[in-house]
Amino acid sequence: MLTITAQRLHAATESIFEAAGTPADLATQMADILVESNLVGHDSHGVIRIPAYVEQIKKGGIVPDARPAVVEETPGSALVDGKYAFGHIAAAFGTEVAVRKAKESKAAVVSIVRCNHIGRLGEWASRAAAKDVIAIVVVGGSGGPGIAAPFGGGARALGTNPISIGMPGGEQPDMLVDFATTAVAEGKVQVARAKGAQLPPGCILDKEGNPSTNPEDLYAGGMLLPFGGHKGYGLAMVVELLGGALAPGEKHNSKGQRGGAVIIAVDAATFHPLAEYERAADYTLGRIKEIPPARGFSEVLVPGDPERRSKEERLTNGIPVAEATWNAIVAAGKSLGVTVA
Repeated sequence: MLTITAQRLHAATESIFEAAGTPADLATQMADILVESNLVGHDSHGVIRIPAYVEQIKKGGIVPDARPAVVEETPGSALVDGKYAFGHIAAAFGTEVAVRKAKESKAAVVSIVRCNHIGRLGEWASRAAAKDVIAIVVVGGSGGPGIAAPFGGGARALGTNPISIGMPGGEQPDMLVDFATTAVAEGKVQVARAKGAQLPPGCILDKEGNPSTNPEDLYAGGMLLPFGGHKGYGLAMVVELLGGALAPGEKHNSKGQRGGAVIIAVDAATFHPLAEYERAADYTLGRIKEIPPARGFSEVLVPGDPERRSKEERLTNGIPVAEATWNAIVAAGKSLGVTVA
């Protein structure tokens, strides 16, 4: 395992994407977003994705210089055309639109079509919460076979169907919920694979439908399992319908791709002044933090605390990167004529 500074990873990301045809400002945004995922401890959505994104650019799946735009809107809704840009760039734009409309109309919903992988959903929910907007972000409805089995099923039928919810705090930090509806995110399987590690039991089945802990089995036709059995499966179906049925289909998507990214935003000051919302949020967050820890725990955390602590630690001590991941990043740069230092 290597330890690399955030600055070094940021520079490598920028240089690789610029060499792949990404304008400098968009390459900087992508570096900001991917390295932030590593900093907050979600390595599955960080720089490990660079080689795959480079391959998608080469194959035409990602248009590196594309910029999203609003194509339809009402006071409380907007349809964003991602133009097959980096999904992160489309999601950042869509989040800005959702926040603005929520501030103007109290609540808003934004759907993003012709959209690539948008990375860590918590990035977008966090950005909204930082502007005093409650946000629910989902991605689903690929129409796929996907990579996950339904509860009780022995074949692929769903995506990882993640959901993230950002809740602004006041004096207390904002709260962030962010998880795949599968027992483990597919990117986490990539991380385990790069480390040569096994998965916990109950995460995947092999292609024959047998339980497995070997990451390689997922990529040999296996499938992810929903978290919490039928409960996670139920939430996955909600995300599937929000992303698949609510998001426009063939009218706005092509190449067999669906939109599937939906942002629901609510101004925290919708029903009373922001200060009153903040007092209520702080009371709830503080009350939970004051609960005495159970045996085996040192304290009670609220969602978002682990990410904040990871960022503080990794900014100081560096980001752990598997050698296989770093070697793949170096190779991706070399394929574009870039020497990654």
